[in-house]
Amino acid sequence: MRGSPPANIPNSQIAMKMETSSSSSSSFPITSKDLPCEIIEGILLQLPVKSLLRFKCVSKSWLNLISDHKFIKSHLHHSTKQHPHHDNNDGDRISNTHLMLSSTTLIHSLHLQLPNARTKQEAEAPAAAAPTDADDAVVLESMVEYPVASTVRRPAVKDIKIVGSCNGLLCLVLDFQHMIIYNPSTRHVQEVPNPEETVIGRDYFYGFGYDSRNEDCKIVRATSSSRDGNFVTQLDIFTLKTNSWRTKTKTLPFYFMSSVVGTLLNGALHWAVRRGINISPSDGDDHDPRLFGIVTFDLIEETYKEIPLPCDGDKHFSFYGLGVLGGCLSMLHSPHGSDYQVWLMKEYGVKASWSVFTTIPQKMEDTKEYMGLMSLLCVLKNGEILMMLHNHKKVVIYNPGQRKFRTIFNWEIGSSQVALYIETLVSPKIYAPSSSPCISSRSRADVRNPEKVRKSLLRPQ
Repeated sequence: MRGSPPANIPNSQIAMKMETSSSSSSSFPITSKDLPCEIIEGILLQLPVKSLLRFKCVSKSWLNLISDHKFIKSHLHHSTKQHPHHDNNDGDRISNTHLMLSSTTLIHSLHLQLPNARTKQEAEAPAAAAPTDADDAVVLESMVEYPVASTVRRPAVKDIKIVGSCNGLLCLVLDFQHMIIYNPSTRHVQEVPNPEETVIGRDYFYGFGYDSRNEDCKIVRATSSSRDGNFVTQLDIFTLKTNSWRTKTKTLPFYFMSSVVGTLLNGALHWAVRRGINISPSDGDDHDPRLFGIVTFDLIEETYKEIPLPCDGDKHFSFYGLGVLGGCLSMLHSPHGSDYQVWLMKEYGVKASWSVFTTIPQKMEDTKEYMGLMSLLCVLKNGEILMMLHNHKKVVIYNPGQRKFRTIFNWEIGSSQVALYIETLVSPKIYAPSSSPCISSRSRADVRNPEKVRKSLLRPQ
């Protein structure tokens, strides 16, 4: 059939031809006019966001197609299906993951070329001790800076906190109170109205995720206090579809441990908490009943439940955060001041399925400095772990077999917030009501030269 591509030519090669046809001669004369609309749409769904934004200028029909909500959702589904890893036809293993970090007025996006992240089944196996192969070296491809402050026309912004990442959207808190939902790829911004009660200086605990049943994005803001010896946790819930907040107050026997964002997994947000009631100082430390735990908040049902820790969480338990590794809930803690232990919950919600995946030394091997606050981002195919050391402002790779770190990125970014991000066409206005304002910024991001960035990094360790 004249309108169909040759059967032995993969769609990705046709897509590449469509990308390069304007600047090079074609080995087979396939043009968009030769293809049915269904084939064109199938090819476009495989292209990155950057190309699709540029292809809006090809024709009015392409503009309408790429801007169509159904196409955007299909492209999102295609992107998340391949995330966090995929194999191309040449066998190269490249991740489409970006690391998003925040500074005073900018969001920094690091695009890393990674070996395939491990699957859930592979992550459940012990960490590999094999050294990194040269072909699997992690490379910083580029760094992009997004001027969020100028985008939202708030030039006096002094602090940006990343609350979470979902469907290609970032939830940000500006100056501890103003919130926005932002797509760095399309520069669409949705300003979030302030909750009725916001106290500057109070510790708020945030979470951001997607309600798949109602096709809605939600922000959760929690704050805890003590009343009559009992802990009270108040939740403020923002739904993008209504562009409004609701408050849920309930007396619960726990409080949040530190000012951290919720970990998103299986449609629920997870926070580390301490359980129990307050006691008087006269009771002494030996009678402290407060234990650690993990509380989840289901974004669809808007209900709570607790996930047990692998141990009982005694008063000496040192908890260092939650994460997701290989599709499993992960926990990092240091028992009695020894090495950090990385625990994985192999079967979600089942206490007996917790097991130690690997250990991480408390000090850097060269400087003997303490590691401090860290975020475990993903496990690579060779068993190494990509992680962010917040105190040292480094992105590093940790080899469990050799117990060594090597620096991938080092920059003066004053941020303790990091999020994994994939590029999508999703705009906040897809979920938001038509009457709510959505800002579109046409300003160009500052894309740094990869080689220039590499030269500015610290020498790998």
